[in-house]
Amino acid sequence: MEVIHPYCAGLDVQKKAVLACCITSNSKGERVSQTHSFNNKVPDLLALSDWLGSNGVTHIALDITGEDWKTVYHILEANFSVLVVNAQRIKDVPGRNTDTPDFEWLAELLRHGLIRNSFIHPVPQRDLRDLMRQRHFLVKERLHVVDRLYKVLESANVKLVSMVSDIMHISARALLVAIAEGETNTSNVSDIAIDLRQQQPQDSYFQPVRSHHRFLIANHLNHIDFLDRQIGIFNDKIAEYVQKRIVRITTSGTNQVQPSTHATANSVQTAKLIPSWEEALAAFLNGGRI
Repeated sequence: MEVIHPYCAGLDVQKKAVLACCITSNSKGERVSQTHSFNNKVPDLLALSDWLGSNGVTHIALDITGEDWKTVYHILEANFSVLVVNAQRIKDVPGRNTDTPDFEWLAELLRHGLIRNSFIHPVPQRDLRDLMRQRHFLVKERLHVVDRLYKVLESANVKLVSMVSDIMHISARALLVAIAEGETNTSNVSDIAIDLRQQQPQDSYFQPVRSHHRFLIANHLNHIDFLDRQIGIFNDKIAEYVQKRIVRITTSGTNQVQPSTHATANSVQTAKLIPSWEEALAAFLNGGRI
């Protein structure tokens, strides 16, 4: 069988170790195979990189079955062409001996070009995905805090939900702040509530609130304020990343957004997919969800 990558390696990343098989060629063009085991700590992974480089390795097949492969990938991607693959999908490829370890089989398949690389986003896109993911968690946490605040209000006999659909509405929030601060002046509370559905708060809506509930209300409001600030910080950071990758074109008085594409031809099955990706991203951005 034709040799595509004469200097290659296969890596099996386990919980505490990285098993490596390096296949090279000697001066006579004969196949030479070496195996080595490394710990998964950073100094040992750097030693793995040096070992692969000293053997002239150019391509690496990396098993990504678990979650421990990312550190290995980040260290090796700068110096080698790293192909990521799920070893479970290639175990039954014809021609394998049952006693052949996964990492040796990976190296052998890579040597003959029989491994299809899985797409890994470039570093800038990975950074953006991290920011989007963290922002998503913050938004979910804010929803949970608002829900807990609603339950506290119910426990305190504050029927604010009967007056507004959103207890975080500006006027509703001002009323909650007044309650948390122990406001007892009915006229002041009425002034705050003037923009709510009920022009004047009735006794059935607002019973005397105990200090315990006022403390919980104030705590939840402070938590929501903190999350709002964090979400704003992530919004600004995400906007910086997005603006660097957006080209705005004005055509016939209409602003069009064309995302720059970082995918290579090898990362998509056909070039026809790239325009569809761009259209989807443009619709996503214009929809105001970032």
